[in-house]
Amino acid sequence: MTKAEVVAAQRAWARCVTEQDVEGLLALYDFGDPDEPLLFKPTLADVIRLDREGARAYFVGGNPDYPQDSGFLKRGWKKVEFQSAVGPILKTDGLGYKDMGHYTFVDGDGNATREDYTFADHRLDGHVLISLHHSSLTWFPPVDE
Repeated sequence: MTKAEVVAAQRAWARCVTEQDVEGLLALYDFGDPDEPLLFKPTLADVIRLDREGARAYFVGGNPDYPQDSGFLKRGWKKVEFQSAVGPILKTDGLGYKDMGHYTFVDGDGNATREDYTFADHRLDGHVLISLHHSSLTWFPPVDE
């Protein structure tokens, strides 16, 4: 796996978000097995997700087990831009990459939402997959007047 493949996977993730392609988006995650579950703590959720059903609920909503989820993809994002702090870094075990930075989501009215992200990726069966995804709203300190 190369840094370029990780960047291409991030671009695919952004494309799935803007195209509201939930199946394509879910295909980018490694839901693994019980011994190595996906670790997914999305921005606008209070629950860490460990499986496909939890991730789907976050992205599309409508799952009674996750009543707070209204569907992240329903926000009508038109653009997603990754701004890595240093670029994807090969993990010390040599088996994957990790990346941290900001991504900005722009909706159809041009409103931007900036979030912080952390991803860990690895290769499985020839595909770059996300095994850890954490994101949160970027904190901006108050401006003194």
